[in-house]
Amino acid sequence: MSKAKKITLDYLYIAIGSFILAFGINYFLVPMKISTGGVSGVGTVLYYFFDIPLSLTTLAINAVLFVTGFRMLRKSSIVKTLAGIVFLSLFLEITTRFGTYTEDMLIASVFGGILVGVGVGLTVMRDASTGGSDFAALMIHKIVPHVSVALIIMIIDGIIIAASGVAFENYTITFYSVISLYIASKVTDFLMVRGDWAKSVYIISEKHESIANEIINVLDRGVTGMYGKGIYNDKDRMLLMCIVKSREVPRLLETVKRLDEKAFTIISDVREVHGEGFK
Repeated sequence: MSKAKKITLDYLYIAIGSFILAFGINYFLVPMKISTGGVSGVGTVLYYFFDIPLSLTTLAINAVLFVTGFRMLRKSSIVKTLAGIVFLSLFLEITTRFGTYTEDMLIASVFGGILVGVGVGLTVMRDASTGGSDFAALMIHKIVPHVSVALIIMIIDGIIIAASGVAFENYTITFYSVISLYIASKVTDFLMVRGDWAKSVYIISEKHESIANEIINVLDRGVTGMYGKGIYNDKDRMLLMCIVKSREVPRLLETVKRLDEKAFTIISDVREVHGEGFK
């Protein structure tokens, strides 16, 4: 794939993901005051109490978070994340004209969660973000590095959901918000790796040294080399093994393909991982 085609595809995914995310929020969640945490949860409360458009709140808060935390992003992610933030705010404004669903809270929480999960998943697949809890979690993680980013995001979203229930004086909203957040996270995970949250990746390549260096120095992941022998051609081989988080799989595969299009890659599920970089 040419570089121009890849860039076009990246931004197409980000735009489509941002649109689906915005539609899910405006059509299903906001009308029922349901929150999946993050900036949109804060925006929903401000919308009902102060009539501030969600698109404006989202853009303002994400802009502050981006300016504060963009240095924590990889260089390749900075522009794409900025695009994701702008796209989301734009589509949040546009989708207010698409009507709303207000008949059943369970249906709203389920379908809203699905659309939020799909939108976030499509965006993160292209090494981007739409801002929100991710940025805040990265900044807090710098202060408390012994606490995982995933746990910090969960805590932030939990606080926002609980605060929404208190603000609206309706704890039924909190219940349905938790359902929606759970569904959104599961859908995002499924899109990222079609499976569990961690994967073991085995790579067989003549260019194993270049691939290993890239994994260690660029992807910031450990890699183990194991010697083996190809029975068919009776050649000694180096087998690389790497354990990565779900969201890192697409980037790892892209790196391997860029360095060696003939590389043989095997991916399998990992049920539990303990150690540096994992909880």
